[in-house]
Amino acid sequence: MGYIVGTVTGLKEISPYDFWIRVNSEQRVPGLDDIVRVDYEWNGTSFRTYGIITEIVTQWDGTVSTGYQEESCSEGIYRGIPIYLGRVVVTRVLAKNDSSYLTVTPVFPPPVGQKMELVEPAESSIALGFDVIRKGKREVPVGLLSNGEVAYLDLKYLLGDNGAHVNVSGQSGVAAKTSYATFLLWMLKNYGTEKLQDRSLTNCRSVIFNVKGEGLLFLDHWNREWIDAQKGSDEDRRRFAEWSKIFRTFDLKPHPFENVSVNVPPRDYSGEPSLSHHRPGVRTFGWDTLDIIELGLLPLLFDPEELAINPNHQLVVSVIEDVLRDRYDKFLDDARRELTSRSYRLFRISADGLDNKSLLLSYLQAANEDSKIILGNFGIPNGLSELIDLLRLEPDEETVRTNLTVDLLKEQVDNRTILAISRRLRTARRTGLNLLWRTIDVKPSPVITTPIAPYQLDWNRPGGVTVIDISKLHARAQTFVVGAVLKEIMYRKEQGCLNDPVFVYLDELNKYAPRTGGGPLASIFRDVAERGRSFRVVLIGAEQTASQVDYRVVTQAATIAVGRQKYAELSKEEYAHLSGALREKAATLLPGEVIIDQPFLRLPITIKFPLTPWATSEDSRENQYTGQEEQENARSSSPQEELRNLLE
Repeated sequence: MGYIVGTVTGLKEISPYDFWIRVNSEQRVPGLDDIVRVDYEWNGTSFRTYGIITEIVTQWDGTVSTGYQEESCSEGIYRGIPIYLGRVVVTRVLAKNDSSYLTVTPVFPPPVGQKMELVEPAESSIALGFDVIRKGKREVPVGLLSNGEVAYLDLKYLLGDNGAHVNVSGQSGVAAKTSYATFLLWMLKNYGTEKLQDRSLTNCRSVIFNVKGEGLLFLDHWNREWIDAQKGSDEDRRRFAEWSKIFRTFDLKPHPFENVSVNVPPRDYSGEPSLSHHRPGVRTFGWDTLDIIELGLLPLLFDPEELAINPNHQLVVSVIEDVLRDRYDKFLDDARRELTSRSYRLFRISADGLDNKSLLLSYLQAANEDSKIILGNFGIPNGLSELIDLLRLEPDEETVRTNLTVDLLKEQVDNRTILAISRRLRTARRTGLNLLWRTIDVKPSPVITTPIAPYQLDWNRPGGVTVIDISKLHARAQTFVVGAVLKEIMYRKEQGCLNDPVFVYLDELNKYAPRTGGGPLASIFRDVAERGRSFRVVLIGAEQTASQVDYRVVTQAATIAVGRQKYAELSKEEYAHLSGALREKAATLLPGEVIIDQPFLRLPITIKFPLTPWATSEDSRENQYTGQEEQENARSSSPQEELRNLLE
């Protein structure tokens, strides 16, 4: 028999789902989050009920009913009997069947007077249902319980089998949203695949948006605190030992992210990376006119709020999209016909199996003519400025044949509306979107391998982590990049080009998928939230206030993590799953603590996670690189190498 902490009491109302225990004064009072169990018989069947202590209160045991009696007790004149009561929320009920136990639905509370035992740490897995998902080989460690045992989440609710998407919320600066979101992503990528039934995590793709500073551009760098703690004070070494022990508990060795690709926007037309801190291997990104037409990115060039409320603007944008798509399809048909006819001597690969963009780039490379002229012949703008030219009410001789105003006037669009759209495109150009709409400049040369645009995001790498920096972009440009990446991922999935899971992490989700409005980008997020699970596209969204996120997006998250949060925010319906004292607890969580919830859990649980060994801010990375320092580090033993040796 385990350690008895109290008895089921009838002093408070009890139910099959939660009840109270009374703790005698000579016994140790159980703590919050302690896991307990009670064994009893009912109608000849043996039951075992597990639960978690969610509240602890103390009161007089009926012997003191007035303030005078209470004051007399404090002066030793009157004797009162204080008692402690603990509320237990049921997590699992087992019924004995021969020599084994079967999980059953709670239908009645345990009898009053039954002894309640404290569960041994090793039994926590049974109490919370972790044994079931571990038996099915679909568990992933996500932190430690208060008793030091590992807490797990069910991959079926992460990869789309029963649900998908993760939402992390909490106060900025104290809730460690980014730390926990990246920790969860790291665990998904590094937890031993031989232990899991689903092996696709080995090749999963991860796309991470960096929205503040440049911290997430250094996920493949050691966290400076890990480097310093190993040689610091006694307290530093104690913390280092604690972090290392947690990773050993997960049966993993701590290390930064691997296979990381860092992508930043261009600073100017030269394509120079817009980067404040030096780091090697940075690439710039963008989308050309083929991407914008194929993926339907044109609406993202406009202000989402204005576009959502102005039907005239919606009509113009829709007509422009349709016309450009028709021209694109004609260009595609002509290019495919000419390449398959083998009339181009520079085209030396097979056109069979090429996707649309690869085929068109091959055609432009194999053709003995300037790519701008070829696109112009089909009326396809080779940049934002050219699109603006095609909207002139009085086109010049070069654009009169392909001018878009003729098609717009056929739809009875007013000239003033056309001018308004043109002005907004000019505004988009001033906000830097012209740098993201890259010009196709393909020189005639032999096509030996499938052409790849140098600005194309290389996110589709097996096991790769792709960091996309949008922190220095204008808000309109940020919207465009986020929408373009999500559209491209969904497009690749819809084409059947990728079966492995794709995880997308984005902070400040309330900015990109707000509760009201949001325009085209909000529609993209709803599509990812509602259809993404069937394609194994998993959104890991983070924000300070979940109540400000699009309701259709936030409620699709099967996994929820809540860091320290304000009382006012916790009163909103998005936190209804945190019943009773859990809301109180969410307001007092410490750094490194979060409350997690998944449908298989009867009750959200509080877990602890370690300081991340990878850098999540510029100041936390182990080195502020310069070119000279980088060369010196390559020639000599570095602190991070010593740390790796220590962790072996």
